[in-house]
Amino acid sequence: MQTNLKKIGNSFGVIINKKLLSKAGITTTTDITIEARRNAIIITSHTKRRPLNRDLSTWRNQIKSAIKQGKKPEKSVWGNRLSSSEEKEWTW
Repeated sequence: MQTNLKKIGNSFGVIINKKLLSKAGITTTTDITIEARRNAIIITSHTKRRPLNRDLSTWRNQIKSAIKQGKKPEKSVWGNRLSSSEEKEWTW
């Protein structure tokens, strides 16, 4: 697609063809990141990351669920083994 810059106030804009946006997987609700790199302007979709789960009480259930699904959780420094007293100590 070849186009021209359009003057918009003190800025410039580009009209991007809907077909081209669709091909890139970008919709009107997609968050995007725009950056300049060596003679190019790069537009990429920006996916929001899930917030980090800081609730340690749910971790054991998540690990058990992952194992049931055939996933192998990473080994912890304790070899994924905590005694019941250690679990109580590490519970907030």
